[in-house]
Formats: sequence, C-alpha cells, structure tokens
Amino acid sequence: MTRTNYLILVILLGILQALPPFSIDTSLAAIPAMAADLITDAGSIQLTLSAYVFGAAAGQLVLSPLSDRYGRKVMMLGGLAAYVIAAIGCAYASSVELLAAMRFIQGSSTFAGRILPRAMARDLYDREEAAKLLSYMAVFSGMAPIVAPLIGATLLDAYGWRSIFVFMIGYGIVTMILVALFLKESLPPERRIMLGPATMVANLLIVVRNRAFLSYGACIFCTMGGLMCFLTSSSSVFIIFLKQTPQQYAYAFGGIMIAYSLFSFIAGRLVSRIGIDGLIHSGAVIGCVSGIAMWGSAVAGYNTMWALIIPMFGYIAALSFILPQATAGALSPFGDMAGSAMSNLGFIQTCIAATIAGISGLLFDGTQMPMVTIIAVMGIGSLVSYYGLVRPLRIPPSES
Repeated sequence: MTRTNYLILVILLGILQALPPFSIDTSLAAIPAMAADLITDAGSIQLTLSAYVFGAAAGQLVLSPLSDRYGRKVMMLGGLAAYVIAAIGCAYASSVELLAAMRFIQGSSTFAGRILPRAMARDLYDREEAAKLLSYMAVFSGMAPIVAPLIGATLLDAYGWRSIFVFMIGYGIVTMILVALFLKESLPPERRIMLGPATMVANLLIVVRNRAFLSYGACIFCTMGGLMCFLTSSSSVFIIFLKQTPQQYAYAFGGIMIAYSLFSFIAGRLVSRIGIDGLIHSGAVIGCVSGIAMWGSAVAGYNTMWALIIPMFGYIAALSFILPQATAGALSPFGDMAGSAMSNLGFIQTCIAATIAGISGLLFDGTQMPMVTIIAVMGIGSLVSYYGLVRPLRIPPSES
C-alpha cells in the first residue's frame, strides 16, 4: 500500500470513528431546548442518551458480527444508511418517546463507525501494524469531542436544536459517499464465514473463553472505566465543587482531549519500536501513577482545578497507549472473525464503562473524592491486569 493510499485509509477510518462522539457531544448543550420544545423535562431528554448507548451496545453485539459473513464495506454502508434515516427521525421527532426510539436506532447503527474500522485494521495488518493504524485513527476520534460541543452550541444558537440532527444527517451522507467511493473491502469472499444465530453464540463463547482476549480486554475495561468516570463526574466536580464556570470547564476538557490526540499520535510512532505489550506496560504504569496522584492530591486537601487536570493528562496518555494496542492484542487470535471479536469486545467494554459511570454518578457527594477514588482504582486495576494477565501470556507454561 502506498503512502497516499495509507493516508486515505487513515482519514476515512478516522472520520468513521468520529461518528459516535459527534452523535452525542453535539447534542449535549441542546438538552434544555429539546425539553422545552417537546414539553418534557431535562431528565427525560437525558434518557434518550441512554437509549443511544443501549442501542450502540446492541448494534455492536448483534449487527457488526454480520460483517464476518457479508463483508465490512456493505455492512458499513448499511449502518450509515440507517444512521442517516434515524437522524432524520430525530430531526422531525414530535415527542420524547419518538426521539428515544430514533436515538436507539441511531446508536445501533454506529457500529459502522465504532467497530468496523477496527475490524478492517485487523483484516489488513498484523497486530503490530494494526495497533499503529488504530493509534493514527484515534487522532480523529480524539479531536471530535473537542469540536463537537462547539458545533452543537453554534447550531443551537443560530437555528435551534433540530439543526444539530440536520448536521448529523449531513455528516452521515458525506461519510457514506466517501466510503462508497474510496474505501475498499478488506475481507475478501474467500475469507468470510457463514453466520447464523447458533454460530454467533458459538463465536461469543469462543471469544470470551480466549485467554488473550480476556487479558488484553481487562486492561481496556479498567482504563476505559476511569475515563467514563471522569466524563460522568468531572463537570459536577469542576462547576459545583471547584466553582469553575462552564467555559473554564470546557477549556479544561478540550485541553485534555487535545492531549489524547497528541498521545495517540505518539503511540503510533512508538509501537513499532517497543511493541504493543511494551506500550501497554508503559501506559498501565502511567495510568496507575496518575490515578494515585489524583487521589493523593484530593486526600491532602489540594482542592484546585490543576490538581485534577495535571494527573488527568497522565491518565489520558495511559488511555492513548493502552486502548489501541490492547484492542489489537485482544483481536489478534481471531483472524477472519475479527468482526465478531470486536463486537463482543465493544459490547463488554460499553456495558462495564456504563456501569462504572452509573456508580460514579450515584456516589457523587458534592466533592471530588468519589471520582478520584474510582479513577485511582481503575488505574491500579489496569496495572494489575497487565502484570497478572497480559505479561504471563509471553511466559512459556514450563516457566510460569
């Protein structure tokens, strides 16, 4: 593959991976306006986001494995078409119930952007090169949360909340055209497998019983759990406890997301030199130290914005080092059934992250302590997972 073709591949898969954050983050500022227009309360509108997340979990578990049978590109185009139709339904929704139903469908269709690009990376490259490609793709998915809230707020102010879903329609259509014209199928017919319900269940059992999948997956689940805790609780901690303005929080959040893109690029450059296990090890150490530092600062009474931001920069670096590499490691045993493996990994990851996010919300007591404690525990968990699960994979049974 030429450098130009590789760059096109990175850009296309990166645009696809930005689809889920654009689908959520652009709509956050519009929740009060949506509630007023649909004659309901903000809590009910927030439940439409839950419908989206549940749809995403269902889509990646049920729909994305079909790409192992029918090919990546056709399923990607089908998912994007469903995404556009659901976004049209959201734009014209006349009730919160209809909006929730459309958001569920929209969430279920985002497997096209969340799961299939990673499966295509595994189709095309071995685990080291796949991890490199995933790291470059993460630059795009890391930039989306920076610009999406600004796009949503601008559209809301100028044209109202429904224009946000019009933006999603346009994004989906443009992405679908680019995929149809420039993205080549990565799974040829001779490598596809026939899938029925029984086969899908059998594949699930194969995946969750695989030692490498569970070992690398544990690193992902712990690190993502800490990130979801921060996403859920940080606005309340910054604005309510630390008395920061929403604008100050937005700048802090944007800076952290910029760091994610930067560290993802660095990870892509480093993985060829030190390997995916070496990069996961480095990330786990950084994440553990950062989580403990954040918790220690809170215990010591350093109730400042910087006492949270600086350790979070370290934690986001750990995520950048761990997530693409551990994903490639978890998928490496599965070859042609990478779509099934990726869907199951994404489903478990989504469910665990959502559970931790819910716990952090329930435990919020007006201070930063629940958030920093969970992040510290997750950071420690990622390092324990590396030493207890990932590292032994390289040790022959006779030496273990």
